[in-house]
Amino acid sequence: MAEAQPGPSVQPLTVEYDPVTGVPAEFNECLPKDCEEYKRWKASQEAGPSSAMAALTVEDGSSEAGAAGIAAPAAAAVEKKSSKKKKGQPEVVLERNTRNKKKCITTIAGLDAFGVKLAEASKLFGKKFASGASVVKNAEGKEHIDVQGDCLEQAAELIVKQYKDKVAKSDIYVMESKKKERYFDDDEVV
Repeated sequence: MAEAQPGPSVQPLTVEYDPVTGVPAEFNECLPKDCEEYKRWKASQEAGPSSAMAALTVEDGSSEAGAAGIAAPAAAAVEKKSSKKKKGQPEVVLERNTRNKKKCITTIAGLDAFGVKLAEASKLFGKKFASGASVVKNAEGKEHIDVQGDCLEQAAELIVKQYKDKVAKSDIYVMESKKKERYFDDDEVV
């Protein structure tokens, strides 16, 4: 019998990823032109490595900001971003939409922020207004209730009556001609 001769040894291929985009360097040109990674990569290519090095500074560590070193500006940037993401008070937004120039749909958004279960609320609205009501996700992925028919006024009254311990009159808004306004006047707010 013939003995098997060893074949050529195969070494695994090592790929280095670009630290800016997170993809192999040869794929950077193929990224979509409107994605953030491509824009950062293009900016770093245009600026060159010398401008990135010029932005770095060395602190002696005598001050509080110096003790943090280079991380201090990054921490300030993170803190600035988190302050923008703070949301205001939760609110219920009612909106009347028409489709096919005849049909009307009332949209109730924001009830879940008050701890109301949307499935139960949808069932309540459907029974109260004798129409179809369902929980629907919008384009942003947030859930809201769609009720068939024009029942905006009755829905606002029902929300205040049914969920008076959770939702105040001052938390209910209505969308009129793409402007959000309070539904109840300030003198009516209890």
